[in-house]
Amino acid sequence: MWSASPAPHKQLHAFWIWLFGIPWTAFSLYFQVLVLMSAFETVQSAPSGGDRGVGIFFSLLLIPFVAAGFFMLWAPFETLRKTRRTIFGLTNRRVLSVTAGTKLESTSVMLQQMGPIDVQVGSKGYGNVRIQTGTGLDSDGDLTINRFELLGVPDVARLKGLLLGQMCPAR
Repeated sequence: MWSASPAPHKQLHAFWIWLFGIPWTAFSLYFQVLVLMSAFETVQSAPSGGDRGVGIFFSLLLIPFVAAGFFMLWAPFETLRKTRRTIFGLTNRRVLSVTAGTKLESTSVMLQQMGPIDVQVGSKGYGNVRIQTGTGLDSDGDLTINRFELLGVPDVARLKGLLLGQMCPAR
């Protein structure tokens, strides 16, 4: 009935993590270099291996911080890559999202499972659709709402009309 690809330019919000990721990575690399330089200076100035061992130990402790920084810088590009390889679809039985990459990812929700629909329409008709599919309890016993999300949908108003038409067919 309907299919579309999400708009990659509507996923640029993923780059907000760079506001945190760039300073995080810079400081992590800076401290990593400081620790390594102090460890190697200690090797040249004093024959004691204990100071060098402490420097190498702290350098190893900083590796996860540097890795987390690089991950924050890489994550928005992965989001854009996945967006370019995603297709949304609506059939007479379900709404689905298919992403082709190194592995094929497919998620769908049957029309009978659909609860309330939240549609946000932005500029030029692009928007987001969030479909409530159920509720549950988290580990604290708090209520959680399960949602099926389609983000960056072109002509989202048309999809909303088709969804409502499928959920409540004319009698």
